[in-house]
Amino acid sequence: MIRIIDNTLTGFDGRLPSKGELHLFCKLLTIIGVDMIELSIAAYERMEELPEEGNYVLHINFAEEMDLYPGFLRYTCHYENNQDKMIHEIQINDVREIVRLRTLNNCKELRITGLDDIMCGAYEKTMNEIKKSLPNSKINFCPENTYCCASALAVQWLLNYGSDVTTSFAGYKNNAATEEVIMALRLAVRHKPNRDLTVLPELAQLFEKITGTRISNKKPVIGKNIFKVEAGIHADGIRKNPATYEAYEPGCVGGRSEIVIGKHSGMKAVKLKMEELKLVVPEDAVVEKILNLVKEVCTENGTSLEDGEFEKLVLEVIADEGK
Repeated sequence: MIRIIDNTLTGFDGRLPSKGELHLFCKLLTIIGVDMIELSIAAYERMEELPEEGNYVLHINFAEEMDLYPGFLRYTCHYENNQDKMIHEIQINDVREIVRLRTLNNCKELRITGLDDIMCGAYEKTMNEIKKSLPNSKINFCPENTYCCASALAVQWLLNYGSDVTTSFAGYKNNAATEEVIMALRLAVRHKPNRDLTVLPELAQLFEKITGTRISNKKPVIGKNIFKVEAGIHADGIRKNPATYEAYEPGCVGGRSEIVIGKHSGMKAVKLKMEELKLVVPEDAVVEKILNLVKEVCTENGTSLEDGEFEKLVLEVIADEGK
């Protein structure tokens, strides 16, 4: 059984949000399909109590703290301890250090973090070696994202080698991105297909508020511009068959396809956008003049046009033609 632990809430200690925001963040993570949510002690104390929904993990500094904070499904700790409910965490920064794992075979559950360089070699061989080194342990894989491959590695691990990974929303802690792993599993093996991912925009907005950062508009799954198309051939293709360019329906993650008019647009995109805005499409000669002006304006400004800007430009060209 696949199990995803999200540890985003162990990284907010420097700027803890309100109790209500923490509870909402947990609720939204549970909705999208996170199996266990990991908290820092500071985050838990700010929350005052655990939400009724969801399963929770507490990151502690010493094993003795398990008794001070009862009620969690699991605890994570850097210090080796073979107690029940304990996930021992070990950092491996070089694949050559994997031999260290053989000394930890007594651990019931082990989280392996790091392995930044795993993509620089035969990662399949490395994952097999990890599995062979710990035949008696439940392994939780938490690859870091130095080479921008953590999400792919986490999915690869779940599909072929193990059942547990640790991720963070938007890849916040330099981990695999929770939303990317969940979507990849949905597409690859129909994992939790009934989970509601339409709350992702709300979760992303809350994340930005808490962290004071901005998620890239091109971020997979949650980027605001990932369903915007500018080139005419792409726009026409999506209109005829969305599956040509879209791996999944934008609405399932709270998004929508949108034609954007810019310097890379063509005649087809201009016509499609005019139809979308319910403007009368003139003859091709006029459309070509509109397109030429669009390219001129967008090249000069270095940006694409908002719908209002495009509509104003179209009406000005048509008015000039009328004169």
